[in-house]
Amino acid sequence: MDSIRIDNLAFAYDSRVIFNDLSVSFPQGGFCSVLGPNGSGKTTLLKCIVGLLKPDRGVVTLHGKALSEYKMMDLARKIAYVPQYQDIVFDISVFDYVMLGRNPYQTPWEMQRVGDKEVVEEMLERCKVWRYRDSLMQALSGGERQRVMVARAMAQQTGIMLLDEPLANIDVTHKFEIMDILRELNEERQTSILIILHDLPIAKAYSKQVLLLKEGKMLHFGDTDAVLTEENIRSCFDLTERYAVSEEGFITTVGR
Repeated sequence: MDSIRIDNLAFAYDSRVIFNDLSVSFPQGGFCSVLGPNGSGKTTLLKCIVGLLKPDRGVVTLHGKALSEYKMMDLARKIAYVPQYQDIVFDISVFDYVMLGRNPYQTPWEMQRVGDKEVVEEMLERCKVWRYRDSLMQALSGGERQRVMVARAMAQQTGIMLLDEPLANIDVTHKFEIMDILRELNEERQTSILIILHDLPIAKAYSKQVLLLKEGKMLHFGDTDAVLTEENIRSCFDLTERYAVSEEGFITTVGR
């Protein structure tokens, strides 16, 4: 069974059409990178899947059940979402922020179940942010905050994770650490990963599947090596002959 299925998705911001008739299915246990130029609909797609935006037309299905049929708390046990940016407007410690990932399993009478603390501690360790556990989220750098947001999503322990540019503002070393963590989740727990990236070499190194979007349309979807060819990359990003594309996905400027 597919973990996510999208049928005839249509969405517009007022008069600006993002999607008109998008259909695609993501396999259970897949690790799919969503790539495309700015404005191609990548973030909108993730927000429609997680229920933050309501499509004008079409159906989003999770594990064979329409998104509209899920209660909010049940949905939070199925799918975790890491936004591109989250404005933290109140004082909250890193530990308490990651603990928010356990809310779907808690009740008003049982704020922290047995084992919640252990899960949070594990995710803080895995994302290399344990030393910030008592710091306020507002005091962190952009990269540190991004890693904490990933830790919170992991603490939800869902079967699906959506991540919108989680490598933004993160230095090179921590980029690979985050991707290694996601690959471990994918391989060990069969967590389905759907991630927006702008780094083609990283997408090529870690993804099982790639979705190429352009102007709200699916250009290509399938196994990474079959999709990330030089021809497809050039077509998606409108690269002229001034640019060379390596087998690893690096784009360089050809000498004048």
